[in-house]
Amino acid sequence: AADTERDVGGWSSQRGMMANGNSAFLQQWEELRKRARQLEADVDGKLIAYNRMSISQDSPLAAAAAAADTERDALLQNGDSVSASLAAELESLLLQLSETNDGMGRCVSDCQTGEGARMSNVLQRHRELLHEYEKEFRKIKANIKEQRERDDLLHSVRQDIGEFRTAASSRTDSLVRERGATQHSLRTVDKILSGAATTYDALRSQRQFYNNVALKLSSFRSRLPTIDSLIGRIQRRKKMESIILAVVIAFCAIIVIYFSILR
Repeated sequence: AADTERDVGGWSSQRGMMANGNSAFLQQWEELRKRARQLEADVDGKLIAYNRMSISQDSPLAAAAAAADTERDALLQNGDSVSASLAAELESLLLQLSETNDGMGRCVSDCQTGEGARMSNVLQRHRELLHEYEKEFRKIKANIKEQRERDDLLHSVRQDIGEFRTAASSRTDSLVRERGATQHSLRTVDKILSGAATTYDALRSQRQFYNNVALKLSSFRSRLPTIDSLIGRIQRRKKMESIILAVVIAFCAIIVIYFSILR
């Protein structure tokens, strides 16, 4: 009877210890599950904010794409900073959620009660959520990277178009200036040609006038031989005087040269 009482007492004590152990085990499980739910809520909120970076027109990246060059760099730097900060927070939360799920997995492996099947299903659901969050995070991150590359490409194209327009405008201005200079030169040439034509007409009129005068003089000389001979003598005397004057000038020049050499 005494041995039977000792066996009953030992079994009761062992049962009490098992009950206390199960209670602590379940308490640990609930704490891990509560932490997992909190982390999932935090990840969900961060993912929404992170996704807004790629789809919202009010995001820093979208504002940078539409901003002028003077503001674009500052907005892009701000957008990159916000995006990198959210990405780092999400990576940290996902890592914590993965570690929490691993802790819940160890609890399921060590479970010695009938709650093991239910706990396994709960753990599976948490792991599926983690997988979905990781997949969504990678997708949003790729979208943001793609948007940034697309915005950089569009900005480069806009710069090329702007430079082309500036160069085209400069070339157009140069052509306009050259055209104006050419037209000015043509007007000047027209004026010169017009003046030359007027001068030519005047010279022709003068030539015709002198020809008429010469004809009248020839007619007059043929009628007055005495005057003709007188004019001939005058011309001969004029030639003689020209010769004498040339000789005198030459002599004076020789004297000047001679005295210049002597000095």
